[in-house]
Amino acid sequence: MSSFALSKNIWMVFDVDGVLVDPSESYDITVKYTVLHLIGGRENLPRVEENSIRELRRKGRFGDDFDLTEVIVRALMSGESLSDVVDCFPRGAGVEWARRRWPMHVDRNELIRIFNTFYLGDLYDERSFEFEGLWKKDRVVVDKDLLKRANDRYLLGVITGRNELELRLACELIGFHFEHYVTREMYMKPDPMCLKVLVNGMDGIYVGDTVNDELLVERYNGEFGGNFEFVMVGRDFEDVNEFLKKVLE
Repeated sequence: MSSFALSKNIWMVFDVDGVLVDPSESYDITVKYTVLHLIGGRENLPRVEENSIRELRRKGRFGDDFDLTEVIVRALMSGESLSDVVDCFPRGAGVEWARRRWPMHVDRNELIRIFNTFYLGDLYDERSFEFEGLWKKDRVVVDKDLLKRANDRYLLGVITGRNELELRLACELIGFHFEHYVTREMYMKPDPMCLKVLVNGMDGIYVGDTVNDELLVERYNGEFGGNFEFVMVGRDFEDVNEFLKKVLE
């Protein structure tokens, strides 16, 4: 468990997916469907296991799930199994590593269109086909009453690989509005500017669930002399609610 001093923390910053919201039936399935769509037409389509998608996301440096999806597409098109990719993928590496290892052409614009079609459905004007958006299957993890209590004592914010629309959809499901946020239109994790523009030099704690989140905090502290603590859900606390109950004791 983190040794942060609660009395000194002013900001409490959260990742969204895997922390406030469980994306296993939404983003994870979107990644899977997008991969299968893009490599379709092949005989003996490879298996795309959701647990391997989650393991790869936690292990890699992915600012958004477009990068994650591209890595999987490249690997499977090259004949790799997804479980083998998870095993060999360097901790903290990103899509650049996959592009060097599997240098075939992947149409990034098409990948994004298909991904957004599956996730956003009719909310996406450029959708490639009609589909009921998987965003509706986001499952709220965080207890909004705990968030409201935390909001009385701390400045709350989120840094997410979602865009503003996707963040708004998550907030509507949670039933809590974050006044302070950084989305992928602004900066992408692990760029330390994510934290710099959000907290303006103040201290705090960041709650994430991936290596990429931890790398963000390390870079912010190193490059800007910050004093941010990092807590990882699934390692330091079972879930975000356990963390919130602890700091609100």
